[in-house]
Amino acid sequence: MIDYRMPLYIQIQDIIVKKIEEHEYLPGELIPSERKMAEKYGVNRMTVKKAINELVKKGYVYRIKGSGTYINKSERQKFNLGFVNEIVNTGITTMLKNVGVAVSNRVLGLGKIDSSNFINAKLGMKAGEEVFGLHRVRYAGKRPIAVEYTYVPKCFFEDMESIDFKNVALYDYMSIRNHLPQHFIQNLTIIDATEKEAELLELEKGKAIFKMEYIGADNDYNIVEFTESYMDPDNVDFRYDTISK
Repeated sequence: MIDYRMPLYIQIQDIIVKKIEEHEYLPGELIPSERKMAEKYGVNRMTVKKAINELVKKGYVYRIKGSGTYINKSERQKFNLGFVNEIVNTGITTMLKNVGVAVSNRVLGLGKIDSSNFINAKLGMKAGEEVFGLHRVRYAGKRPIAVEYTYVPKCFFEDMESIDFKNVALYDYMSIRNHLPQHFIQNLTIIDATEKEAELLELEKGKAIFKMEYIGADNDYNIVEFTESYMDPDNVDFRYDTISK
């Protein structure tokens, strides 16, 4: 029952929160559209939109562009991706699976790239040597966790274009080809999200995001990977350990 003596958007918030607390709406569930809620409760869509916006800020729900509004976990999980190291291979897929998170990929592009002196230099290759590029959005559950632009020497991965990287982990493929990255050089900076990365990560243009750039070499110290990864700080933390000798 709507009480018109109280701001309507607050009442809509309270109704949704009550449904969450009573488990009528479950974590990860898509809730009714703003239009359907407006019709059900006899209010206009802007009132429902304002209520949803407040619940997003408070962490009760989250939006996926073009999909809808979903119920968050009771405490929004923030993933600690750490830093990869010489002891264990810790790609994003491995790290998230280790904490029980479903990982999926959307492949934006895969194939031989136009000659780039910058990328070839990062890979320790001569100008003009052939390079494959793999561009992906990485998801943790329904959340886009990273946008990754990965480049590898074609000479080590001749059949790369035939692999379905929507379902196959890149490091699993590299391991089978005996060129799994084992040694890394990494650089972490904070930048403003461009329009492209903002759209892919479903955040506002200009928001501060992490940019992780790393170069991976296989067990024989052949450089086999150069990756630029863009991540929303609201979703991930980074940590590093220092060792005294």
